Amino acid sequence: MKQTACPSRFDFSVMLRRYCTSDEYEGLKMYLGAKVISQRGVTLVEILIVVMIALIMATLAAPSFSSFMNNSRQSSVQSQLIADLNRARSEAIKRNSRVLVCNANAALSDCTTSTDWNSGWIVCYDVNADNACDATSASNPNPMVVRPSIHSILSLSSSITPVRFNPTGTQGASGSVTLTIAPSGSGWDGAVTRTLVVSATGNISR
Repeated sequence: MKQTACPSRFDFSVMLRRYCTSDEYEGLKMYLGAKVISQRGVTLVEILIVVMIALIMATLAAPSFSSFMNNSRQSSVQSQLIADLNRARSEAIKRNSRVLVCNANAALSDCTTSTDWNSGWIVCYDVNADNACDATSASNPNPMVVRPSIHSILSLSSSITPVRFNPTGTQGASGSVTLTIAPSGSGWDGAVTRTLVVSATGNISR
């Protein structure tokens, strides 16, 4: 039996002509529409061209997507920090005692004296006002908030540490505190440095 070469394209109309009578073919043609009947497949070369175009587009879009992700990370850190500062101030007023926001030690259990907050930060109460977190208990856990280290593409620093909120809601006795969230290393396209300022009165602004 003679074998025919495998066609490079799949032709729907040829198949219908082979297996259908002329009347059946015309009926299907009217039902499906001439464009569907005459629709042709694609070759391997055409598929490869489409794949190459998609790869080129993905390569061009990669830097923009990376910048978008880094901007999102920076915004997330800023929003989380604002929320925690506001909570610390509220807790200080509610508890009628000092509350600290500071860079966390390795165990994430107490403050350090470092102004580099890349390793994360905590919110804790400091009833005896010694600039350190008080001992924790089952009924009154301390720290109240624990945040892990930030992404390596960012750096977080404080002009003064710890940030202290008094029972009146004011911030320490050392004036305002500036927290800086900056790109780390080479940064990224359109990277900016964001700052948060905690005034002496305890107001938080960006």
